[in-house]
Amino acid sequence: MTTKSKTKPLYKPFTAPKSSKYKKKVYVMKNGKKRLIGFGLKGYKHNYSAKARKSYLARSGGIRDKSGKLTKNNKNSANYWARKVLWGA
Repeated sequence: MTTKSKTKPLYKPFTAPKSSKYKKKVYVMKNGKKRLIGFGLKGYKHNYSAKARKSYLARSGGIRDKSGKLTKNNKNSANYWARKVLWGA
């Protein structure tokens, strides 16, 4: 783990570097280890209209992880952070 990643706070999203394929990244504690999660692909032109927002939130609200739990409530998932930071859920 680099010195930079040790100083970054947990659960505080930041803008990803230009070389990244993600718009934002966040450090989380997963299984006792600090992990970096990227969310919001740069290639997608997000449409944040009210209709698009409603549609995305409805669609992403049903995404489940391998154990069958909803990812919209899991702070360690990219879906949680995309909904919260990018889509304002």
